[in-house]
Amino acid sequence: MKKILLLIIISVLSLPFLQAQNDLFFSEYVEGTGNNKGLEIYNPTDQAIDLSAYYVVRYSNGKTTFTEGGVTQLNGIIKAYSTFVLVNGQTETTPTSPASSPELRAMADQLDHAYPAPTYMNGNDAMALVKTNDGNPPATGNIIPIDLFGEIGLGAKIETAAGWSNVKDSVVTYNYTPVGGDPIPVQATISNYIVPNESDDGVASFGPYWMCWTANRVLIRKPDVTSGVTTNPHPFVVTKQWDTLTGYVGQDGYWVQVDNWSNLGTHACVADPNYGTAVPTFLNENMVAVYPNPVRDNQFTIKAEQSVESFIISNMLGQVIYRSAASLAQKQITVDAHIQGAGIYFLKINFPDNQQVTKKLIFK
Repeated sequence: MKKILLLIIISVLSLPFLQAQNDLFFSEYVEGTGNNKGLEIYNPTDQAIDLSAYYVVRYSNGKTTFTEGGVTQLNGIIKAYSTFVLVNGQTETTPTSPASSPELRAMADQLDHAYPAPTYMNGNDAMALVKTNDGNPPATGNIIPIDLFGEIGLGAKIETAAGWSNVKDSVVTYNYTPVGGDPIPVQATISNYIVPNESDDGVASFGPYWMCWTANRVLIRKPDVTSGVTTNPHPFVVTKQWDTLTGYVGQDGYWVQVDNWSNLGTHACVADPNYGTAVPTFLNENMVAVYPNPVRDNQFTIKAEQSVESFIISNMLGQVIYRSAASLAQKQITVDAHIQGAGIYFLKINFPDNQQVTKKLIFK
């Protein structure tokens, strides 16, 4: 009966599920606080690819279609062995929906459109990268699957759940503290790698979120993955192809894993012939001027003798706190960094042919 049901779901989706070879795939999944959401796409081929034929779609809350989840057509060019970043583009906070982080938006190659859009995912949505076979937007019958994150068509099993885990068929017990009361033990059952939002007895309306890998987490595709998932997984086991981004200790002394975008915009993949061997060349820093320094009002200018591809700003702990949009291709750039807190930071500027310059910045 389960096999028949799965066949029905695939038929409804009208996806051929042929194995994609030498095509794009998701390389990073950003599911942060509020609307700090994004997806990184990687090109494992030796050719630049026109993105206008590609779409990101969201299967919301276990649905078998992406009608409610939104469709976004990508635009631009993704270079060989390079990444492309799509980020939630909401710039204003409403009573029910916060703006995404300006720092995260600054790292995007493309900002997503208004709700409903794929980058409004919240952990229990399946995300797909697709093409169409007739040049029209995705619809029933014209989709070519390229990559899939999550499992499509789970319906009520995941509709009210937090998302997917690396744990299957387990009962977890944790303490729930009612308002004005003492902690009491409650249980939640993780079935088929799905993490519930509620305890089994309905006492607590929150689940064991720390067991969930797809909500409030940043995931990185494993380096040995060279092509997308084009068959609907049953079940979806996150750890087969994804790792969680290593966290760090924040300024408040707590461990930070959510809203950590230090790896966004770069990806290591064995498909790249330079995987594990690329060594940056450090240019003479006199070829680059950064002013004013000390920086006031968060604004400064980079002026170089050759075109700047990208740059990042790190704090004294080495944590990336600001990243430019990729492929700037400009010799002079004015930056509004929105750095929170005065102090010493490091600006690493990237140029063509893996050349770099690092400058020390002082923010007043």
